[in-house]
Amino acid sequence: MSHNFKPGDLALTLAPIGDEAPAGCEVELIQFFPEGADANYQGIEFVAECDLWVVRLHGRLAAFAVHHLMPLRGDFSHEQQKAKEAV
Repeated sequence: MSHNFKPGDLALTLAPIGDEAPAGCEVELIQFFPEGADANYQGIEFVAECDLWVVRLHGRLAAFAVHHLMPLRGDFSHEQQKAKEAV
């Protein structure tokens, strides 16, 4: 599944990473690695077992499979403004 992510996009996690990151955390996408790629990110070498993104999560780096990320896009201020007007 592709969401046409690009570096700098924001996303929500759909799967937890231990106790550090429950599902629903906001992350910033940093770099994409396709399945099977021999990857090297900041000196850490690995083979991507699936399509994944290295992300910034709570000031740290983590990796998430593409299918465990939901894009956060759009301008939410317009909806908030409408809600204030209705009150």
